[in-house]
Amino acid sequence: MRHSPIFLKLYAGFALVILFSMLIVGLMVQRQIEQASLEDIRNNLSSQAFILQQSFADIDTQSQNEIQQMVQQIGDRIATRVTLLTRDGVVMADSEFRFDKMDNHLSRPEIISATQSRVGESRRYSTTLQKPMLYVALKAIDSHSNLGFIRTALSTERIDEEINYLRRVIIIAASLTTLIALFIGYWLAMSFARPLRQMTIIANNYAQGRYQLRIPSHRRDEIGELARSLNKMADISAHRFNIIKTERDQLSTILKSMNEGVITVNDKGLITHVNRAACRMLRTSEERCLGQSLQDMDASNNLNQALIQCQQEQASVEKSIQLDGYTFARHYRLHVTLLKHSDQAGAILVLQDTTDFQRMDKMRADFVANASHELKTPITAIRGFAETLIEDEAIERQIQQRFIRKIHGQSIRLSDLVSDLLALSRLESNDEAFNTQVDLQQIVQRVCANLQAVAQSHQVMLDLDTKGQPIMLLGDENALGQMVTNLIDNAIKYTPAMGHVHVVIKVDASTTLLSIKDDGIGIDEANQERIFERFYRVDKARSQSLGGTGLGLAIVKHIVQSHKGSLQLKSKLNQGSTFSVKIPLASDVN
Repeated sequence: MRHSPIFLKLYAGFALVILFSMLIVGLMVQRQIEQASLEDIRNNLSSQAFILQQSFADIDTQSQNEIQQMVQQIGDRIATRVTLLTRDGVVMADSEFRFDKMDNHLSRPEIISATQSRVGESRRYSTTLQKPMLYVALKAIDSHSNLGFIRTALSTERIDEEINYLRRVIIIAASLTTLIALFIGYWLAMSFARPLRQMTIIANNYAQGRYQLRIPSHRRDEIGELARSLNKMADISAHRFNIIKTERDQLSTILKSMNEGVITVNDKGLITHVNRAACRMLRTSEERCLGQSLQDMDASNNLNQALIQCQQEQASVEKSIQLDGYTFARHYRLHVTLLKHSDQAGAILVLQDTTDFQRMDKMRADFVANASHELKTPITAIRGFAETLIEDEAIERQIQQRFIRKIHGQSIRLSDLVSDLLALSRLESNDEAFNTQVDLQQIVQRVCANLQAVAQSHQVMLDLDTKGQPIMLLGDENALGQMVTNLIDNAIKYTPAMGHVHVVIKVDASTTLLSIKDDGIGIDEANQERIFERFYRVDKARSQSLGGTGLGLAIVKHIVQSHKGSLQLKSKLNQGSTFSVKIPLASDVN
Protein backbone atom coordinates (compact mmCIF):
# COMPACT_ATOMS: atom_id res chain seq x y z
CA MET A 1 0.00 0.00 0.00
CA ARG A 2 1.35 3.38 -0.89
CA HIS A 3 1.98 5.42 2.22
CA SER A 4 0.82 9.00 2.51
CA PRO A 5 3.32 11.88 2.51
CA ILE A 6 2.52 12.76 6.12
CA PHE A 7 3.29 9.18 7.18
CA LEU A 8 6.59 9.26 5.34
CA LYS A 9 7.51 12.56 6.96
CA LEU A 10 6.49 11.43 10.44
CA TYR A 11 8.18 8.06 10.17
CA ALA A 12 11.32 9.41 8.48
CA GLY A 13 11.70 12.04 11.18
CA PHE A 14 11.11 9.51 13.93
CA ALA A 15 13.54 7.03 12.35
CA LEU A 16 16.24 9.71 12.00
CA VAL A 17 15.82 10.72 15.63
CA ILE A 18 15.99 7.07 16.77
CA LEU A 19 19.02 6.22 14.63
CA PHE A 20 20.88 9.38 15.55
CA SER A 21 20.07 8.94 19.23
CA MET A 22 21.10 5.27 19.24
CA LEU A 23 24.31 6.12 17.41
CA ILE A 24 25.24 8.79 19.93
CA VAL A 25 24.24 6.61 22.87
CA GLY A 26 26.13 3.62 21.44
CA LEU A 27 29.26 5.63 20.88
CA MET A 28 29.08 7.18 24.33
CA VAL A 29 28.44 3.82 26.00
CA GLN A 30 31.23 2.20 24.02
CA ARG A 31 33.64 4.99 24.91
CA GLN A 32 32.59 4.88 28.53
CA ILE A 33 32.98 1.09 28.73
CA GLU A 34 36.32 1.24 26.95
CA GLN A 35 37.60 3.89 29.33
CA ALA A 36 36.23 1.97 32.31
CA SER A 37 37.88 -1.25 31.09
CA LEU A 38 41.22 0.47 30.61
CA GLU A 39 40.89 2.06 34.00
CA ASP A 40 40.17 -1.32 35.57
CA ILE A 41 43.22 -2.84 33.86
CA ARG A 42 45.40 0.05 35.00
CA ASN A 43 44.19 -0.33 38.55
CA ASN A 44 44.71 -4.09 38.34
CA LEU A 45 48.26 -3.66 37.04
CA SER A 46 48.96 -1.06 39.72
CA SER A 47 47.65 -3.40 42.43
CA GLN A 48 49.76 -6.19 41.10
CA ALA A 49 52.83 -3.95 41.15
CA PHE A 50 52.24 -2.96 44.78
CA ILE A 51 51.81 -6.60 45.75
CA LEU A 52 54.95 -7.61 43.89
CA GLN A 53 56.86 -4.95 45.74
CA GLN A 54 56.38 -6.92 48.95
CA SER A 55 57.36 -10.17 47.19
CA PHE A 56 60.71 -8.71 46.07
CA ALA A 57 61.64 -7.05 49.37
CA ASP A 58 64.63 -9.35 49.88
CA ILE A 59 65.74 -9.42 46.26
CA ASP A 60 69.33 -8.52 47.14
CA THR A 61 69.74 -11.89 48.87
CA GLN A 62 68.71 -13.87 45.83
CA SER A 63 70.73 -14.83 42.80
CA GLN A 64 69.96 -13.62 39.28
CA ASN A 65 68.60 -16.99 38.22
CA GLU A 66 66.34 -17.24 41.25
CA ILE A 67 64.98 -13.75 40.55
CA GLN A 68 64.38 -14.59 36.88
CA GLN A 69 62.69 -17.86 37.73
CA MET A 70 60.46 -16.27 40.36
CA VAL A 71 59.46 -13.46 37.94
CA GLN A 72 58.52 -15.99 35.25
CA GLN A 73 56.43 -17.99 37.71
CA ILE A 74 54.59 -14.91 38.94
CA GLY A 75 54.01 -13.67 35.36
CA ASP A 76 52.58 -17.00 34.28
CA ARG A 77 50.39 -17.20 37.39
CA ILE A 78 48.82 -13.74 37.03
CA ALA A 79 48.88 -13.75 33.18
CA THR A 80 50.76 -10.47 33.24
CA ARG A 81 54.19 -9.45 32.01
CA VAL A 82 56.42 -8.55 34.98
CA THR A 83 59.68 -6.65 34.59
CA LEU A 84 62.16 -5.70 37.33
CA LEU A 85 64.48 -2.72 36.78
CA THR A 86 67.40 -1.29 38.68
CA ARG A 87 67.42 2.36 39.65
CA ASP A 88 69.54 2.96 36.55
CA GLY A 89 66.97 1.40 34.22
CA VAL A 90 68.82 -1.89 33.68
CA VAL A 91 66.50 -4.87 33.31
CA MET A 92 67.02 -7.30 36.15
CA ALA A 93 64.36 -9.86 35.08
CA ASP A 94 61.41 -10.19 32.68
CA SER A 95 58.68 -12.79 32.59
CA GLU A 96 58.35 -12.92 28.81
CA PHE A 97 61.81 -12.05 27.40
CA ARG A 98 65.50 -12.61 28.17
CA PHE A 99 66.56 -9.74 30.35
CA ASP A 100 70.13 -9.79 29.04
CA LYS A 101 68.84 -9.08 25.55
CA MET A 102 66.87 -6.02 26.60
CA ASP A 103 68.23 -2.49 26.50
CA ASN A 104 68.09 0.16 29.17
CA HIS A 105 64.47 1.23 30.07
CA LEU A 106 65.21 4.43 31.92
CA SER A 107 63.89 6.47 28.98
CA ARG A 108 60.60 4.60 28.77
CA PRO A 109 57.55 6.86 29.32
CA GLU A 110 56.15 4.82 32.23
CA ILE A 111 59.60 4.81 33.94
CA ILE A 112 59.95 8.55 33.53
CA SER A 113 56.45 9.08 34.93
CA ALA A 114 57.10 6.70 37.85
CA THR A 115 60.35 8.56 38.64
CA GLN A 116 58.35 11.75 38.97
CA SER A 117 55.23 10.48 40.74
CA ARG A 118 56.22 6.96 41.86
CA VAL A 119 53.49 5.37 39.61
CA GLY A 120 53.63 5.77 35.87
CA GLU A 121 51.77 4.34 32.95
CA SER A 122 51.80 4.36 29.18
CA ARG A 123 50.08 2.66 26.26
CA ARG A 124 52.45 2.05 23.39
CA TYR A 125 53.83 -0.48 20.94
CA SER A 126 56.43 -2.81 22.37
CA THR A 127 59.43 -3.21 20.07
CA THR A 128 60.55 -6.15 22.20
CA LEU A 129 57.35 -8.20 21.95
CA GLN A 130 56.22 -6.63 18.67
CA LYS A 131 52.70 -5.85 19.91
CA PRO A 132 50.83 -3.03 21.63
CA MET A 133 51.06 -3.03 25.42
CA LEU A 134 49.74 -1.19 28.46
CA TYR A 135 52.50 -0.53 31.04
CA VAL A 136 52.25 0.42 34.73
CA ALA A 137 55.54 1.15 36.52
CA LEU A 138 55.98 1.45 40.33
CA LYS A 139 59.04 3.03 41.94
CA ALA A 140 60.47 0.87 44.72
CA ILE A 141 60.33 2.35 48.24
CA ASP A 142 63.47 0.80 49.71
CA SER A 143 66.35 3.04 48.76
CA HIS A 144 68.97 0.55 49.95
CA SER A 145 67.80 -2.22 47.66
CA ASN A 146 69.13 -2.66 44.17
CA LEU A 147 65.51 -2.94 42.90
CA GLY A 148 64.51 0.38 41.43
CA PHE A 149 61.24 -0.20 39.52
CA ILE A 150 58.59 -2.91 39.22
CA ARG A 151 56.73 -2.82 35.92
CA THR A 152 53.58 -4.80 35.07
CA ALA A 153 52.24 -4.92 31.51
CA LEU A 154 49.38 -6.41 29.63
CA SER A 155 48.91 -6.74 25.89
CA THR A 156 46.25 -4.35 24.59
CA GLU A 157 45.26 -6.95 21.99
CA ARG A 158 43.42 -8.72 24.74
CA ILE A 159 41.97 -5.43 25.82
CA ASP A 160 40.92 -4.77 22.25
CA GLU A 161 39.28 -8.18 22.05
CA GLU A 162 37.26 -7.43 25.17
CA ILE A 163 36.36 -3.98 23.87
CA ASN A 164 35.37 -5.46 20.49
CA TYR A 165 33.22 -7.99 22.27
CA LEU A 166 31.59 -5.23 24.27
CA ARG A 167 31.19 -3.22 21.07
CA ARG A 168 29.42 -6.14 19.39
CA VAL A 169 27.15 -6.53 22.39
CA ILE A 170 26.40 -2.81 22.30
CA ILE A 171 25.75 -2.89 18.54
CA ILE A 172 23.42 -5.89 18.84
CA ALA A 173 21.56 -4.31 21.77
CA ALA A 174 21.37 -0.96 19.99
CA SER A 175 20.17 -2.64 16.80
CA LEU A 176 17.45 -4.56 18.63
CA THR A 177 16.45 -1.43 20.48
CA THR A 178 16.42 0.51 17.21
CA LEU A 179 14.28 -2.12 15.49
CA ILE A 180 11.82 -2.12 18.38
CA ALA A 181 11.80 1.68 18.41
CA LEU A 182 11.30 1.81 14.63
CA PHE A 183 8.43 -0.66 14.89
CA ILE A 184 6.86 1.40 17.64
CA GLY A 185 7.54 4.53 15.59
CA TYR A 186 5.88 2.90 12.57
CA TRP A 187 2.82 2.10 14.63
CA LEU A 188 2.73 5.61 16.10
CA ALA A 189 3.19 7.24 12.70
CA MET A 190 0.46 5.06 11.23
CA SER A 191 -1.83 5.90 14.14
CA PHE A 192 -1.41 9.57 13.21
CA ALA A 193 -1.17 9.30 9.44
CA ARG A 194 -4.06 6.85 8.85
CA PRO A 195 -6.80 9.03 10.40
CA LEU A 196 -5.32 12.13 8.75
CA ARG A 197 -5.36 10.35 5.39
CA GLN A 198 -8.97 9.29 5.99
CA MET A 199 -9.83 12.87 6.90
CA THR A 200 -8.18 14.11 3.72
CA ILE A 201 -10.07 11.62 1.53
CA ILE A 202 -13.41 12.33 3.21
CA ALA A 203 -12.76 16.10 3.18
CA ASN A 204 -12.25 15.83 -0.60
CA ASN A 205 -15.60 14.03 -0.77
CA TYR A 206 -17.13 16.86 1.26
CA ALA A 207 -15.72 19.32 -1.27
CA GLN A 208 -17.53 17.37 -4.01
CA GLY A 209 -20.83 17.44 -2.12
CA ARG A 210 -20.84 13.88 -0.71
CA TYR A 211 -21.70 14.75 2.88
CA GLN A 212 -23.04 11.30 3.84
CA LEU A 213 -19.55 10.00 4.67
CA ARG A 214 -18.32 10.19 8.27
CA ILE A 215 -14.87 10.00 9.89
CA PRO A 216 -14.33 7.54 12.79
CA SER A 217 -14.12 9.69 15.93
CA HIS A 218 -13.54 7.19 18.76
CA ARG A 219 -10.13 8.63 19.67
CA ARG A 220 -9.89 10.90 22.73
CA ASP A 221 -7.03 13.06 21.53
CA GLU A 222 -6.78 16.10 19.24
CA ILE A 223 -7.17 13.92 16.12
CA GLY A 224 -10.45 12.54 17.50
CA GLU A 225 -11.58 16.08 18.30
CA LEU A 226 -10.68 17.15 14.76
CA ALA A 227 -12.65 14.19 13.36
CA ARG A 228 -15.70 15.12 15.43
CA SER A 229 -15.38 18.73 14.31
CA LEU A 230 -15.22 17.66 10.64
CA ASN A 231 -18.26 15.39 11.09
CA LYS A 232 -20.15 18.25 12.71
CA MET A 233 -19.10 20.54 9.88
CA ALA A 234 -20.35 17.94 7.37
CA ASP A 235 -23.73 17.79 9.12
CA ILE A 236 -24.04 21.57 9.10
CA SER A 237 -22.83 21.80 5.48
CA ALA A 238 -25.23 19.06 4.37
CA HIS A 239 -28.11 20.86 6.09
CA ARG A 240 -27.17 24.18 4.53
CA PHE A 241 -26.61 22.54 1.17
CA ASN A 242 -30.08 20.99 1.31
CA ILE A 243 -31.54 24.39 2.18
CA ILE A 244 -29.65 26.05 -0.67
CA LYS A 245 -30.65 23.26 -3.07
CA THR A 246 -34.30 23.57 -2.03
CA GLU A 247 -34.20 27.34 -2.44
CA ARG A 248 -32.40 26.96 -5.76
CA ASP A 249 -34.98 24.45 -7.00
CA GLN A 250 -37.77 26.73 -5.85
CA LEU A 251 -36.13 29.70 -7.54
CA SER A 252 -35.56 27.64 -10.70
CA THR A 253 -39.19 26.51 -10.68
CA ILE A 254 -40.36 30.07 -10.15
CA LEU A 255 -38.15 31.36 -12.95
CA LYS A 256 -39.31 28.60 -15.30
CA SER A 257 -42.97 29.22 -14.55
CA MET A 258 -42.72 33.00 -14.84
CA ASN A 259 -44.30 34.68 -17.83
CA GLU A 260 -41.67 37.40 -17.54
CA GLY A 261 -38.33 36.80 -19.18
CA VAL A 262 -35.36 36.89 -16.79
CA ILE A 263 -31.76 37.28 -18.00
CA THR A 264 -28.67 37.66 -15.81
CA VAL A 265 -25.34 38.89 -17.18
CA ASN A 266 -21.88 39.34 -15.67
CA ASP A 267 -19.84 42.55 -15.64
CA LYS A 268 -18.70 41.84 -19.20
CA GLY A 269 -22.24 41.60 -20.51
CA LEU A 270 -22.16 37.82 -21.07
CA ILE A 271 -25.33 35.88 -20.30
CA THR A 272 -25.00 33.63 -17.23
CA HIS A 273 -28.65 32.61 -16.82
CA VAL A 274 -31.82 32.80 -18.88
CA ASN A 275 -35.25 31.34 -18.17
CA ARG A 276 -37.68 29.69 -20.56
CA ALA A 277 -39.82 32.81 -21.06
CA ALA A 278 -36.78 34.88 -22.05
CA CYS A 279 -35.71 32.20 -24.56
CA ARG A 280 -39.17 32.31 -26.06
CA MET A 281 -39.07 36.09 -26.32
CA LEU A 282 -35.59 36.04 -27.90
CA ARG A 283 -36.65 33.14 -30.18
CA THR A 284 -33.65 31.03 -29.14
CA SER A 285 -32.64 28.29 -26.71
CA GLU A 286 -30.83 28.30 -23.37
CA GLU A 287 -27.81 26.45 -24.82
CA ARG A 288 -27.34 29.13 -27.48
CA CYS A 289 -27.70 32.00 -24.99
CA LEU A 290 -25.34 31.00 -22.18
CA GLY A 291 -21.94 32.61 -22.52
CA GLN A 292 -23.08 34.90 -25.33
CA SER A 293 -23.43 38.67 -25.22
CA LEU A 294 -26.77 40.48 -25.33
CA GLN A 295 -25.72 42.05 -28.60
CA ASP A 296 -25.44 38.60 -30.20
CA MET A 297 -28.89 37.53 -28.99
CA ASP A 298 -30.78 40.76 -29.77
CA ALA A 299 -30.32 42.21 -33.24
CA SER A 300 -32.23 45.36 -32.26
CA ASN A 301 -29.53 46.06 -29.61
CA ASN A 302 -32.19 47.40 -27.23
CA LEU A 303 -31.16 45.05 -24.41
CA ASN A 304 -27.46 45.89 -24.68
CA GLN A 305 -28.13 49.65 -24.79
CA ALA A 306 -30.31 49.42 -21.68
CA LEU A 307 -27.54 47.47 -19.89
CA ILE A 308 -24.89 50.05 -20.85
CA GLN A 309 -27.16 52.86 -19.63
CA CYS A 310 -27.72 51.04 -16.33
CA GLN A 311 -23.97 50.54 -15.82
CA GLN A 312 -23.16 54.14 -16.68
CA GLU A 313 -25.85 55.65 -14.45
CA GLN A 314 -25.40 53.02 -11.68
CA ALA A 315 -29.19 53.00 -11.33
CA SER A 316 -32.10 50.88 -12.48
CA VAL A 317 -33.39 51.47 -16.00
CA GLU A 318 -36.97 50.89 -17.11
CA LYS A 319 -38.16 51.41 -20.66
CA SER A 320 -40.48 50.07 -23.34
CA ILE A 321 -38.84 48.26 -26.25
CA GLN A 322 -39.59 46.07 -29.26
CA LEU A 323 -37.67 42.95 -30.26
CA ASP A 324 -36.88 41.95 -33.82
CA GLY A 325 -37.82 38.65 -35.41
CA TYR A 326 -41.61 38.82 -35.16
CA THR A 327 -44.11 39.14 -38.00
CA PHE A 328 -46.24 41.51 -35.96
CA ALA A 329 -44.80 44.06 -33.57
CA ARG A 330 -44.54 42.86 -30.00
CA HIS A 331 -44.07 45.28 -27.15
CA TYR A 332 -42.05 44.63 -23.98
CA ARG A 333 -41.41 46.43 -20.74
CA LEU A 334 -37.71 46.09 -19.84
CA HIS A 335 -36.36 46.56 -16.31
CA VAL A 336 -32.57 46.46 -15.77
CA THR A 337 -31.04 46.34 -12.26
CA LEU A 338 -27.40 46.04 -11.20
CA LEU A 339 -26.41 43.08 -9.02
CA LYS A 340 -24.16 45.07 -6.69
CA HIS A 341 -23.81 42.26 -4.13
CA SER A 342 -22.82 39.65 -6.74
CA ASP A 343 -19.22 38.45 -7.07
CA GLN A 344 -19.24 39.23 -10.79
CA ALA A 345 -21.08 42.56 -10.33
CA GLY A 346 -23.41 41.88 -13.25
CA ALA A 347 -27.04 42.83 -13.81
CA ILE A 348 -30.47 41.26 -14.16
CA LEU A 349 -32.85 42.08 -17.00
CA VAL A 350 -36.58 41.41 -16.69
CA LEU A 351 -38.75 41.42 -19.82
CA GLN A 352 -42.53 41.69 -19.54
CA ASP A 353 -44.62 41.11 -22.65
CA THR A 354 -47.08 44.01 -22.78
CA THR A 355 -48.41 43.24 -26.25
CA ASP A 356 -51.66 41.72 -24.95
CA PHE A 357 -52.09 44.51 -22.43
CA GLN A 358 -51.71 47.10 -25.14
CA ARG A 359 -54.07 45.16 -27.34
CA MET A 360 -56.59 44.99 -24.51
CA ASP A 361 -56.20 48.70 -23.88
CA LYS A 362 -56.80 49.33 -27.57
CA MET A 363 -59.81 47.01 -27.55
CA ARG A 364 -61.14 48.77 -24.46
CA ALA A 365 -60.67 52.16 -26.11
CA ASP A 366 -62.28 50.86 -29.31
CA PHE A 367 -65.17 49.43 -27.29
CA VAL A 368 -65.78 52.75 -25.56
CA ALA A 369 -65.59 54.59 -28.88
CA ASN A 370 -67.80 52.04 -30.67
CA ALA A 371 -70.30 51.91 -27.81
CA SER A 372 -70.45 55.70 -27.72
CA HIS A 373 -70.90 55.77 -31.48
CA GLU A 374 -73.55 53.04 -31.49
CA LEU A 375 -75.48 54.76 -28.68
CA LYS A 376 -75.04 58.19 -30.16
CA THR A 377 -76.53 57.25 -33.55
CA PRO A 378 -80.06 56.26 -32.36
CA ILE A 379 -80.04 58.96 -29.69
CA THR A 380 -79.16 61.60 -32.29
CA ALA A 381 -81.86 60.30 -34.61
CA ILE A 382 -84.49 60.28 -31.86
CA ARG A 383 -83.47 63.77 -30.72
CA GLY A 384 -83.57 65.12 -34.28
CA PHE A 385 -87.00 63.70 -35.06
CA ALA A 386 -88.37 64.81 -31.67
CA GLU A 387 -87.02 68.37 -32.06
CA THR A 388 -88.55 68.55 -35.52
CA LEU A 389 -91.95 67.50 -34.19
CA ILE A 390 -91.72 69.98 -31.30
CA GLU A 391 -90.61 72.97 -33.35
CA ASP A 392 -93.00 72.44 -36.31
CA GLU A 393 -96.53 72.25 -34.93
CA ALA A 394 -98.03 72.48 -38.40
CA ILE A 395 -96.28 69.39 -39.71
CA GLU A 396 -98.39 67.17 -41.80
CA ARG A 397 -100.04 64.17 -40.22
CA GLN A 398 -98.38 61.73 -42.61
CA ILE A 399 -94.89 63.12 -42.00
CA GLN A 400 -95.54 63.22 -38.27
CA GLN A 401 -96.47 59.54 -38.25
CA ARG A 402 -93.35 58.68 -40.26
CA PHE A 403 -91.14 60.54 -37.79
CA ILE A 404 -92.85 58.82 -34.87
CA ARG A 405 -92.27 55.42 -36.45
CA LYS A 406 -88.58 56.25 -36.93
CA ILE A 407 -88.34 57.41 -33.35
CA HIS A 408 -89.94 54.15 -32.28
CA GLY A 409 -87.54 52.13 -34.46
CA GLN A 410 -84.48 53.94 -33.12
CA SER A 411 -85.71 53.50 -29.55
CA ILE A 412 -86.09 49.76 -30.21
CA ARG A 413 -82.56 49.68 -31.62
CA LEU A 414 -81.32 51.61 -28.59
CA SER A 415 -83.12 49.21 -26.27
CA ASP A 416 -81.63 46.19 -28.06
CA LEU A 417 -78.16 47.73 -27.84
CA VAL A 418 -78.51 48.44 -24.11
CA SER A 419 -79.90 44.93 -23.54
CA ASP A 420 -76.96 43.38 -25.38
CA LEU A 421 -74.48 45.48 -23.40
CA LEU A 422 -76.11 44.47 -20.13
CA ALA A 423 -76.14 40.82 -21.21
CA LEU A 424 -72.48 40.97 -22.22
CA SER A 425 -71.52 42.64 -18.93
CA ARG A 426 -73.47 40.05 -16.96
CA LEU A 427 -71.75 37.21 -18.81
CA GLU A 428 -68.27 38.67 -18.25
CA SER A 429 -68.80 39.18 -14.52
CA ASN A 430 -70.53 35.84 -13.83
CA ASP A 431 -68.04 33.12 -12.84
CA GLU A 432 -70.41 30.83 -10.94
CA ALA A 433 -70.71 27.20 -11.98
CA PHE A 434 -74.01 26.00 -13.45
CA ASN A 435 -75.88 23.29 -11.55
CA THR A 436 -79.13 23.21 -13.53
CA GLN A 437 -79.65 20.61 -16.24
CA VAL A 438 -81.16 21.94 -19.47
CA ASP A 439 -82.11 20.20 -22.70
CA LEU A 440 -80.16 21.74 -25.60
CA GLN A 441 -82.25 19.72 -28.05
CA GLN A 442 -85.42 21.42 -26.82
CA ILE A 443 -83.80 24.88 -26.85
CA VAL A 444 -82.61 24.54 -30.46
CA GLN A 445 -86.00 23.24 -31.60
CA ARG A 446 -87.80 26.16 -29.94
CA VAL A 447 -85.41 28.76 -31.43
CA CYS A 448 -85.71 27.26 -34.92
CA ALA A 449 -89.50 27.32 -34.64
CA ASN A 450 -89.45 30.98 -33.55
CA LEU A 451 -87.13 32.02 -36.39
CA GLN A 452 -88.99 30.20 -39.17
CA ALA A 453 -91.03 33.31 -39.84
CA VAL A 454 -87.90 35.46 -40.04
CA ALA A 455 -86.30 32.97 -42.44
CA GLN A 456 -89.42 32.95 -44.64
CA SER A 457 -89.45 36.75 -44.73
CA HIS A 458 -85.87 36.65 -46.02
CA GLN A 459 -86.77 33.81 -48.43
CA VAL A 460 -84.22 31.55 -46.67
CA MET A 461 -84.77 27.86 -45.96
CA LEU A 462 -84.09 26.94 -42.30
CA ASP A 463 -83.93 23.25 -41.36
CA LEU A 464 -82.87 21.29 -38.30
CA ASP A 465 -81.10 17.93 -38.37
CA THR A 466 -81.38 16.10 -35.04
CA LYS A 467 -82.24 12.68 -33.66
CA GLY A 468 -84.89 14.15 -31.37
CA GLN A 469 -83.36 12.70 -28.18
CA PRO A 470 -82.81 14.93 -25.12
CA ILE A 471 -79.30 16.42 -24.84
CA MET A 472 -78.75 17.36 -21.21
CA LEU A 473 -76.26 20.07 -20.29
CA LEU A 474 -75.46 21.98 -17.12
CA GLY A 475 -76.12 25.59 -17.97
CA ASP A 476 -78.35 28.62 -18.23
CA GLU A 477 -81.36 27.98 -20.43
CA ASN A 478 -81.90 31.66 -21.29
CA ALA A 479 -78.21 32.19 -22.14
CA LEU A 480 -78.10 29.06 -24.33
CA GLY A 481 -81.29 30.20 -26.04
CA GLN A 482 -79.73 33.59 -26.75
CA MET A 483 -76.59 31.89 -28.11
CA VAL A 484 -78.57 29.71 -30.52
CA THR A 485 -80.80 32.66 -31.52
CA ASN A 486 -77.83 34.95 -32.30
CA LEU A 487 -76.08 32.32 -34.41
CA ILE A 488 -79.18 31.31 -36.44
CA ASP A 489 -80.40 34.90 -36.76
CA ASN A 490 -76.99 36.02 -38.09
CA ALA A 491 -76.97 33.12 -40.56
CA ILE A 492 -80.42 34.13 -41.85
CA LYS A 493 -79.51 37.85 -42.11
CA TYR A 494 -76.33 37.25 -44.10
CA THR A 495 -77.77 34.60 -46.40
CA PRO A 496 -79.21 35.90 -49.67
CA ALA A 497 -82.71 35.05 -50.90
CA MET A 498 -83.26 31.42 -51.85
CA GLY A 499 -80.36 30.55 -49.56
CA HIS A 500 -80.19 27.73 -47.03
CA VAL A 501 -79.39 27.61 -43.29
CA HIS A 502 -78.72 24.12 -41.95
CA VAL A 503 -78.70 23.45 -38.19
CA VAL A 504 -77.21 20.14 -36.98
CA ILE A 505 -76.94 18.68 -33.45
CA LYS A 506 -74.65 15.71 -32.86
CA VAL A 507 -73.62 13.91 -29.67
CA ASP A 508 -70.49 11.86 -29.06
CA ALA A 509 -69.28 10.17 -25.89
CA SER A 510 -68.70 13.35 -23.87
CA THR A 511 -69.73 16.45 -25.84
CA THR A 512 -72.50 17.82 -27.97
CA LEU A 513 -71.79 19.57 -31.27
CA LEU A 514 -74.09 22.34 -32.51
CA SER A 515 -73.32 23.33 -36.10
CA ILE A 516 -74.99 26.26 -38.00
CA LYS A 517 -74.06 26.23 -41.66
CA ASP A 518 -75.20 28.81 -44.26
CA ASP A 519 -74.42 29.52 -47.88
CA GLY A 520 -74.28 33.27 -47.43
CA ILE A 521 -71.70 35.94 -48.16
CA GLY A 522 -68.99 34.36 -45.97
CA ILE A 523 -66.12 36.03 -44.14
CA ASP A 524 -62.57 36.49 -45.40
CA GLU A 525 -59.62 35.21 -43.34
CA ALA A 526 -58.44 38.70 -42.36
CA ASN A 527 -61.68 39.35 -40.45
CA GLN A 528 -62.27 35.90 -38.97
CA GLU A 529 -60.03 36.52 -35.93
CA ARG A 530 -61.89 39.71 -35.04
CA ILE A 531 -65.43 38.69 -35.84
CA PHE A 532 -66.11 37.90 -32.17
CA GLU A 533 -64.93 41.32 -30.93
CA ARG A 534 -67.53 43.74 -29.65
CA PHE A 535 -68.99 46.14 -32.24
CA TYR A 536 -66.78 44.65 -34.96
CA ARG A 537 -68.52 44.41 -38.33
CA VAL A 538 -67.15 43.10 -41.58
CA ASP A 539 -69.53 45.23 -43.63
CA LYS A 540 -70.72 48.12 -41.45
CA ALA A 541 -73.22 49.50 -43.94
CA ARG A 542 -74.87 46.10 -44.44
CA SER A 543 -74.84 45.34 -40.72
CA GLN A 544 -76.54 48.62 -39.82
CA SER A 545 -79.11 48.17 -42.53
CA LEU A 546 -79.91 44.75 -41.10
CA GLY A 547 -80.33 46.20 -37.62
CA GLY A 548 -77.47 44.46 -35.88
CA THR A 549 -75.84 45.87 -32.73
CA GLY A 550 -72.39 44.35 -33.36
CA LEU A 551 -72.48 42.47 -30.04
CA GLY A 552 -74.22 39.24 -31.08
CA LEU A 553 -71.14 37.11 -31.72
CA ALA A 554 -69.32 38.60 -28.71
CA ILE A 555 -72.24 37.46 -26.56
CA VAL A 556 -72.13 34.02 -28.20
CA LYS A 557 -68.41 33.71 -27.43
CA HIS A 558 -68.90 34.52 -23.73
CA ILE A 559 -71.87 32.16 -23.39
CA VAL A 560 -69.83 29.30 -24.90
CA GLN A 561 -66.88 30.04 -22.62
CA SER A 562 -69.10 30.21 -19.51
CA HIS A 563 -70.39 26.71 -20.36
CA LYS A 564 -66.79 25.38 -20.70
CA GLY A 565 -67.24 24.94 -24.43
CA SER A 566 -65.40 25.93 -27.58
CA LEU A 567 -66.43 27.96 -30.62
CA GLN A 568 -65.01 27.49 -34.11
CA LEU A 569 -65.61 29.31 -37.40
CA LYS A 570 -64.97 27.97 -40.89
CA SER A 571 -65.75 30.36 -43.71
CA LYS A 572 -64.74 31.41 -47.20
CA LEU A 573 -65.75 34.57 -48.94
CA ASN A 574 -68.97 34.12 -51.02
CA GLN A 575 -69.07 30.42 -50.06
CA GLY A 576 -70.87 30.57 -46.75
CA SER A 577 -69.90 30.05 -43.12
CA THR A 578 -70.12 27.32 -40.51
CA PHE A 579 -70.21 28.07 -36.78
CA SER A 580 -69.50 25.04 -34.59
CA VAL A 581 -70.12 24.98 -30.85
CA LYS A 582 -68.87 22.14 -28.59
CA ILE A 583 -70.23 21.93 -25.03
CA PRO A 584 -69.60 19.08 -22.54
CA LEU A 585 -72.56 16.93 -21.56
CA ALA A 586 -73.94 17.11 -18.02
CA SER A 587 -72.13 13.95 -16.85
CA ASP A 588 -68.73 15.30 -17.99
CA VAL A 589 -68.91 18.78 -16.48
CA ASN A 590 -66.70 19.18 -13.39
